[in-house]
Amino acid sequence: MPFRLACGIVMDGMLAKGLAVSILVFSYGMILSEKINRTSASLVGAVLVVAAGLVKAEDIFNEHGVVHWDALLLIFGMFVLVEVLSETGFFRYVGVNALKFTKFNPVKVFVMFSALTAFLAAFMDSITVMIFMATLTIEVCKVIKMSPVPFILGEITSANIGGSATMVGDPPNIIIGTALQYNFMDFAQNTGVIAVAVFIVNVTFFLIYYRKFFASRYFNDKEFSRLYTYLYPPSRSYVKDMPYMKLVLSVFIFTVALLVVHHIIHISVAFIGVIGATLVLLFGGKKAMESAKKLDWNTLVFFGGLFVIVGGLEKSGVTTEIANGIGTIAGGNEAIIVTLILWLGFIISAFVDNVPFAAAMIPVIKSISATYGCNLETLAWATALTADIGGNATPIGASANVVALAVAEEKGINVKWKDFIKVALPATILSMLTINIVMWIRYLA
Repeated sequence: MPFRLACGIVMDGMLAKGLAVSILVFSYGMILSEKINRTSASLVGAVLVVAAGLVKAEDIFNEHGVVHWDALLLIFGMFVLVEVLSETGFFRYVGVNALKFTKFNPVKVFVMFSALTAFLAAFMDSITVMIFMATLTIEVCKVIKMSPVPFILGEITSANIGGSATMVGDPPNIIIGTALQYNFMDFAQNTGVIAVAVFIVNVTFFLIYYRKFFASRYFNDKEFSRLYTYLYPPSRSYVKDMPYMKLVLSVFIFTVALLVVHHIIHISVAFIGVIGATLVLLFGGKKAMESAKKLDWNTLVFFGGLFVIVGGLEKSGVTTEIANGIGTIAGGNEAIIVTLILWLGFIISAFVDNVPFAAAMIPVIKSISATYGCNLETLAWATALTADIGGNATPIGASANVVALAVAEEKGINVKWKDFIKVALPATILSMLTINIVMWIRYLA
């Protein structure tokens, strides 16, 4: 018999809910204290949830249990592919070619690098993308003698916006998609379209906000000739083995193509992720195996523990209570419910990891849909967008933010909280307003 309470009292409904919430808060307290890493904290929380009898052990390993194994396997596959692709020099090759195209024009550099960041983040892990982009940006800004801060902030916000565009762009999308059986094209046609509008608004805001900064630097022909030598030798030299890079890139494109049509060929996204990882390890040989050793296993374990903690909330009825609360406040009005989800998510995602928020919201929006007759897809897109983009507001709102600022700090560039929020917060509020308006027009009018 699982441990219930120290005194051996069998939990009633209210006690179970209180315990589930307490374990969640305790786990998050450990994470925020930074005295214990987030993987250990999620595992401690998961063990407590099972020990308290909120979730049965078999519910963890059951195909339809609390752990979204489809999501974990897809994330694993994409992690392997992106890690190996990164080691080939692909990111630097693309970045240097993009820099050539801009001819060092500050505005063009900003727009091109922001667009490149958003595009890459739509298909790849934003952490990897931001490590590359932040490093490249700092290097470029040293050459053109400009502060890299505006460029990096633009790239951070673009990475999170781009990540919202596809099912594989950000972990919350993978979790929502696999849990609710939405495919790659479902996301591309819904969150993807909205992400494009948000990206345009975001870039426009930055160009206006930093208009004096960008206008302060122009290059004459002599200066441009000097700067162009920065790109010598040719960008191909940044790739040690071009055939190998093309091979890995081909496997990546093939995997994404399978994800696009998986609902037509009836192959699960989890299996596609495994296929991609297997192919790149098989054909990549020793090089691929060496790259795969750097895989971020801690993140996968963190997600697994998180699923169990959220499962405790769902099994105890906490998520149903939250759903009923949102529905009651909104009076059952779908437009108000969507707005509440967007802005509540924005506030939470600005300070809390977006993965637990997305995982916790899945049973909530399912309950809202069943109780109030709201379109589940609309609620899902609102959840995904606010989870992905809401984190732009603060330095700790998303992994891309933390990683990019850490890279900058290593290079001697310290971006303070107030300096980050002064720009990012109004930009994020503008993004959220854009999402809200577009969703009203597209889904609720």
